[in-house]
Amino acid sequence: MTKPGIFAIALVFVCCLLLVSVDGQEVVNPPQLSKLQWREDLKYFAAELPRHHKNLFHAVSKEQFENAVAKLDADIPSLQDHQIVVRMIQIAAMVGDGHTGVRMPKYFRFYPLSLYWFGNELRVTATTKDYEAALGSRVVKVGNLGIDEVQARIRTCFPSAENENQWYVMSTSPAFIVRPEVLNALGIAPDLNSASFTFADDLGKSFTIELKSVSATPVAAGAVTIPGMIPAASTQPLFRQRPTESFWFVNLPESQTVYVNFRRYDSLDENSAKLFKLIDETKPKRLVIDLRQNGGGDFFKGRKHLIEPIKDRAEINQKGRLFVIIGRRTFSAALANAIDFRKETNATLVGEPIGERPNSYSENNEITLPNSRLVVSYSSKYYKFLDQDVSAVMPDQRIDPTWPDFKTGRDSVMEWILSQQP
Repeated sequence: MTKPGIFAIALVFVCCLLLVSVDGQEVVNPPQLSKLQWREDLKYFAAELPRHHKNLFHAVSKEQFENAVAKLDADIPSLQDHQIVVRMIQIAAMVGDGHTGVRMPKYFRFYPLSLYWFGNELRVTATTKDYEAALGSRVVKVGNLGIDEVQARIRTCFPSAENENQWYVMSTSPAFIVRPEVLNALGIAPDLNSASFTFADDLGKSFTIELKSVSATPVAAGAVTIPGMIPAASTQPLFRQRPTESFWFVNLPESQTVYVNFRRYDSLDENSAKLFKLIDETKPKRLVIDLRQNGGGDFFKGRKHLIEPIKDRAEINQKGRLFVIIGRRTFSAALANAIDFRKETNATLVGEPIGERPNSYSENNEITLPNSRLVVSYSSKYYKFLDQDVSAVMPDQRIDPTWPDFKTGRDSVMEWILSQQP
């Protein structure tokens, strides 16, 4: 464990596919569009999405989709621009797969909170010094609405648990709850510049803070940073360290373990070559590959540069020596590679269920709306990674995140792994 380091200066939010884009085509400032231009964009959206998606009407009927589009078209004259965007996000969410959606534009703002579901409790895991009193507390209300009603409204902005799964919902909803434009469009908060959040501490005492919205800076694909964020945890376990790095590893000689934090697939060939050089030199008793924060990429790269080399190393490809950590934020290619590890190696999967349905539509491509430059992601393929159609990939050893672990900087998953006799 180490001190917060970079977290004390700026917290990196790693957002799911539908939330933040750093695509160069997107506008950074709100476009000044006429209602006619918005209607042109909606018409383009409604025509192109069914044409490009592998099977747009796998979870929503054509009639339901067209009715929602027609209702928005009729409402556009009475809506503000951000309300139109959120309505389009809701229509795309009806499609029912996590790779399809309208990405929130970069000019949408944030409330400076990092939130995380620990079971049924939504906790503040980081915020700025101005709101430090909220650190570690539970969110119980936003505006005049209880958190259950807030969550119910937020869930209209992304695929449901029935279409993906409950861990996908837990992973996705916090990033929407901190967006002023979303809260306003859903009737949760009347103001775009501030909102009242009511919290409860561990003694049950409630208090309300008026939060002001801020902008964020893109730092990598799918990640943004808000300066001055302070974490609720005084120390950070291995998997929350070095948050901007795609792939890093460390030798833990006291336990004869090599730990690998695998977040993204860029430069995987070079990074994995360095990893296996270390493994071949040190001959560890355990190899731990952590996919908890991996939102996807190219699973063929994972197969070529990780799974196949591990299969060739019989000394590490053994039960009790090879571990893969999964969780709610394991998504897309990372889900596919987690399944590959289970099928092709002797890995033990540890952690939370994966936040995506294993047999589903994915392999996303994009279209850009002509006037607003909103980016719309869509699934171009259907993958059946498991013979049985289940809602989630379950770990061999399930260990869910807990608030006591988080606030003390513990990682019960790694503790369990290191307690196993190789």
